[in-house]
Amino acid sequence: MVDIGFRALAWATRRQGGDRRGRLLSMALRAVRSIRPLTSKHLAAALGLSLRGYQHFEAGGGQLNIDHVLKFAAATNSDPIGILVSVQIGRPDFAAHVAQNKAMFALMLSLQEFAEEAGEDVSRLDTAAYLSAYRAMFKDLAEQARAERERSDAWIAKNAARLGLTQRTEDDD
Repeated sequence: MVDIGFRALAWATRRQGGDRRGRLLSMALRAVRSIRPLTSKHLAAALGLSLRGYQHFEAGGGQLNIDHVLKFAAATNSDPIGILVSVQIGRPDFAAHVAQNKAMFALMLSLQEFAEEAGEDVSRLDTAAYLSAYRAMFKDLAEQARAERERSDAWIAKNAARLGLTQRTEDDD
């Protein structure tokens, strides 16, 4: 069940220090809100909180509440696991980066499938095997992301003239 992963992540996140965790959570929630402009009043209602209670949550106050993160993600159509992971890795902007494509949610589902398929055999692999596989996977994904950005930038540069626009080049800097 995915919920077990949330609980373990919450425990690990609390251990890294409440103040730091609170600041990172606040920054992650605000990063998501910057691309999903909803009012605090709307989000408070979606989370079942008073406006003041929601503001306290968004400010990173109190203990990490997984249910609040899940409800926030549902209300903002974002990735709840991405929010939690962004806090854990110290990159609150990551929550906004994966809000649309739900990359961390997809990773968690894939991990769940792996756990079901491999069962207890997962214990037979050492940490180095996992680390090597993760690094290779993320390196490949980074290359795909860069290639997609380059394709998109090239298409825009090629077609901007159709609208009478010009694109800045690196030589313009």
